[in-house]
Amino acid sequence: MLKKAKRLAPIISNDMETMPFSSALDDHYISNCKIVHETIDIEPEEGLRIDKVIFENVNFLEAAWPRSEFIDVLFINCDLSNADFSRCVFHRTEFRNSKLVGTNFAEAGVRHTLFQDCVLNYATFGFSLCNTARFESSSLRYADFYQAELKQTEFDKCEMNDINFVEASLKGVDLSSNSFENIQVTVEKLAGCEVSPEQAMAFARQMGLVIKDV
Repeated sequence: MLKKAKRLAPIISNDMETMPFSSALDDHYISNCKIVHETIDIEPEEGLRIDKVIFENVNFLEAAWPRSEFIDVLFINCDLSNADFSRCVFHRTEFRNSKLVGTNFAEAGVRHTLFQDCVLNYATFGFSLCNTARFESSSLRYADFYQAELKQTEFDKCEMNDINFVEASLKGVDLSSNSFENIQVTVEKLAGCEVSPEQAMAFARQMGLVIKDV
């Protein structure tokens, strides 16, 4: 059995200057600062590079930031609902207690990234690469992972009713601590997925098996 890689936390200084977003942004680049209690509605003409930044209590107002890079970034108590982060790169990034309803991570590279105590209902991760990512104590109802690549990705104590894993391999993915009544999967890609006995029964029913007491 392959040993799971340890997720790397953001490398961020505890002593960073708090700045307004408009002042921190320099030629599509933001680094080494903290942005707090702000509403951001900028739509840059090209992707941003964000390095060693903390966003706290920030409302992103359906930001459209495709093809941006987020390296060593913290989002704390933020609202990123309906933001467009398609084809973005996230590396050593953490989302804590944040709202990401309908957020678009399609074709994104999500590496060493944590989603903790977040609302990700209807979020889209279709065709994304999630490598050493972790979803913890979060709501993923109706989230879409169509054909996503889930390498050493963890789901722990999440609500994932009606989540879509169609065409995504679940080999090595442990779903046993998560809750759901219905889940969309490709049966051929279930091999190696870890589930609880109750979840196994649900999958069997979903595949059309009739379970009888004997």
